[in-house]
Amino acid sequence: MSIRIIGTGSYLPERLMTNEDFEKIIDTSDEWITKRTGIKRRHYVADGMDNCDMCVNAADAALKQAGLKPADLGGIVVATCTPEMAVPSTASRVQRALGIPECFAFDVSAACTGFMYALKAASGLVKPGGKPILVCGSETLSRFMNMDDRGSCILFADGAGAAIIEAGDNLKYFEIYSKPDMDHTIEINGMNTLVDGKTVPWIDGSQISSHVALKGKEVYVYSTREVERVMNLAMDALQLTVDDVDWFLMHQANVRIIKTAAERLHIPEEKYYVNIDDVANTSAASVPIALDQMNKKGLLKKGDTMVIAAFGGGLTSACAVYEWDL
Repeated sequence: MSIRIIGTGSYLPERLMTNEDFEKIIDTSDEWITKRTGIKRRHYVADGMDNCDMCVNAADAALKQAGLKPADLGGIVVATCTPEMAVPSTASRVQRALGIPECFAFDVSAACTGFMYALKAASGLVKPGGKPILVCGSETLSRFMNMDDRGSCILFADGAGAAIIEAGDNLKYFEIYSKPDMDHTIEINGMNTLVDGKTVPWIDGSQISSHVALKGKEVYVYSTREVERVMNLAMDALQLTVDDVDWFLMHQANVRIIKTAAERLHIPEEKYYVNIDDVANTSAASVPIALDQMNKKGLLKKGDTMVIAAFGGGLTSACAVYEWDL
């Protein structure tokens, strides 16, 4: 079933962690981080805030744009790889927080491709004339950082993005992929739990400081090749050229990955969106946050053709072609 997006929203926590803040705790510099990642600052959740809270904030903004009330929703799908608990799902907790008496609610875990996987799942559940579905991507990655590892701690941040969808014919192409990560390129072990009212990561029954492990060079090689591959497949399937596409939206992992992929595909700089300087890598929240920002800034015009691509741990990837009409 094809879909139509009728509202978007996003939420970024107020607490900021800048490159200058990192200079005070690890051997790094603003120049080093900016040159290698494009990141200048990150948003971190405060104690007492979690994925559910951020999803609700993003959902409220999306509902407002769509002109809907929470009770109008027929389902909730949340993408996250940093849930606070296994049961209930983050989506079920969002349902409870929004006060929806009954709807379907479940989580999807596909790392940085999570929102795209959640959107794919939700697109198969919409019905003509049926209730709209809320799709969220949310992460609290700051709680999984090893602040002694300068290669990883500078990359990730927190936030949430949301889109409300209904049946429509705006989605022209959508494929998701997964291949085995034989080299353990990107991993997060364990999950969150509450200790003394604070959310902290645990593994094997013991509190630890970090779960994130990644191999930077391997991530870069995979990501640049994969985003080029999936976008080429999408455009070839619809017989599109770069000139036919108004916007390219890629997962905000690293500005070098985005620019390398754009150069290989001969995408001019004015056709792809970048916000990584202010938000860093928010994993499953990356695509919906960027989409909402583009929407709220008025960058997207009715009839614009968008190619949206994501890539991440798994190893996962996805690409969609969407005709904007809000």
